[in-house]
Amino acid sequence: RAPKYWYQFPTYKRRFEMEFANISIFAIILAVVSNMVIGALWYSPILFSAIWVKALGKKMEDIDPKGAYVGYGLTTLGGIFTAVVLSLFIQLLDTVTILDGALFGFLIGLIASFRELSPTFFESRNYTLFFISAGYHIVALTVMGIIIAAFV
Repeated sequence: RAPKYWYQFPTYKRRFEMEFANISIFAIILAVVSNMVIGALWYSPILFSAIWVKALGKKMEDIDPKGAYVGYGLTTLGGIFTAVVLSLFIQLLDTVTILDGALFGFLIGLIASFRELSPTFFESRNYTLFFISAGYHIVALTVMGIIIAAFV
């Protein structure tokens, strides 16, 4: 008999059925907003802004707030794209639970983070920046997965 684990990995549909019509627009909006809120908190004085700015080798006064608008716009577009793709992948499951969504989001966040590890090494980037960014992506995508799974 197969051993029982605390988490039973989900089964997948026999054929890939990624349907844009099955995407919940409300879930996408909530996921994108959660991504923005987590990012705002992550890079705020409450969490990592002081460490982040120091790792950049700058002072808070050196950061131009006008450039943030482009960053917020790109973050929003990236969040929409990520939420739609995450929703399409979550649709592949036969049955969806919140834990499945969290697992999918976590794994995709882990993949996205580890893809940045080799450029960080080869380009001699600051590892502190890598860990701050990786943590943000993992947490944000996990929460996005939970939200999307709740509406599938």
